[in-house]
Amino acid sequence: MMNSRIHCMLVFFTLYLQEGLSREYEAKPGADVLLQRIRRQSKPTKSVLKVTDYHVRCTVVSRYAVTTVQSSVWNQLPVTKEAAFEVDLPSSAFISNFTITSNGKVYVAQVKERAAARKIYDAAKKQGKTAGLVATKEREIEKFRVAVSVPPGAGVSFSLTYEELLPRRLGRYELSLGLRPGQPVQNLTLDVSITERTGISFLKAFPLRTSRLLSNTAQGDADAPASTHVEQNTNCARVRYSPTIQQQNSISSNGLNADFIVQYDVELRDLMGEVQVYDGYFVHYFAPRGLPVVPKDVIFVIDVSGSMIGTKIKQTKQAMNTILGDLREGDHFNIITFSDKVHTWKKGRTVRATRQNVRDAKDFVKRIIAEGWTNINAALLSAAQLVNPSSSSGHSSRRVPLVIFLTTERQPSA
Repeated sequence: MMNSRIHCMLVFFTLYLQEGLSREYEAKPGADVLLQRIRRQSKPTKSVLKVTDYHVRCTVVSRYAVTTVQSSVWNQLPVTKEAAFEVDLPSSAFISNFTITSNGKVYVAQVKERAAARKIYDAAKKQGKTAGLVATKEREIEKFRVAVSVPPGAGVSFSLTYEELLPRRLGRYELSLGLRPGQPVQNLTLDVSITERTGISFLKAFPLRTSRLLSNTAQGDADAPASTHVEQNTNCARVRYSPTIQQQNSISSNGLNADFIVQYDVELRDLMGEVQVYDGYFVHYFAPRGLPVVPKDVIFVIDVSGSMIGTKIKQTKQAMNTILGDLREGDHFNIITFSDKVHTWKKGRTVRATRQNVRDAKDFVKRIIAEGWTNINAALLSAAQLVNPSSSSGHSSRRVPLVIFLTTERQPSA
């Protein structure tokens, strides 16, 4: 279970492409009118290959998840087309297997360096061979994409397996499984199997998450999507999701583009935690209970410059509304907005997170307007003054100081 970062993965195989059908038409009397009439009646449509099957299967044993994404594509067109297969991976996951199946033959991926992989891939495409390249952006390893050439009347199947050790956050283990076939699919399924030796104390399937800016807590107690079936006993659980074409179209006519979220927790009987040993490795799960909540001094620094106009400022306001609602009364906070000018909500101090103060802060955020340049330096200085105020009483606060920055800028413009 060694964690590895794959820079490039090459799938190289020798399937010679069949020639596409082609015809030459001679101009004959009367033919022009017919061809023109046909052109007027037909509307240009984007030709895409048909995804016949799309399956996501995940097996979790003792918090260790192995997920396989399978997709089958058929080229119903009279010309060779490129089939793309994309998978979004959790940042902590690593690929353990990738295969392409074509004409009954299975081709297993080879790991190559980026330059070598690209060179072999380009040479294979020039020779009319079917080849695929899986690549990732540096430091952004969550997006994997493969594209292969598929001849007319042929099909190709992709299978990608990745593994991850699930972290425990806010008292829950979470599985986020991407469903992105690119079009409505007749045979689409998701199957999650969870086995925990100590027992499963909590299990919940959330509504489809179509935006990663939305937290699961923001969805409240909403039910899982239609066609979801959940089975659970003491040590095992199974979650299945198989939407029909109609249900997929009701979400999006372009097919699903969402994450299926499953959260669960285990029984914590031993205060010392649990140690598991497998294949020469061990992991110690330890979740302390009854720890006191640490009060905080939180300074929110919000970019309201012109670069935030539109969707960005709208999303920032939504995020702030959620964060402010999660503050405890023992916390203190303040808000700084900045563009070419800096404005502090409560001058010179943080205020206690009472219901009234939180309500006033939400009203303040609601009235924010994005405009002007970006003066990050002045905003940082103002935040520093609030975090470390001069104290005449001589004693320091026991609250933990935090500065939370909400911005899209990488470089200042003012």
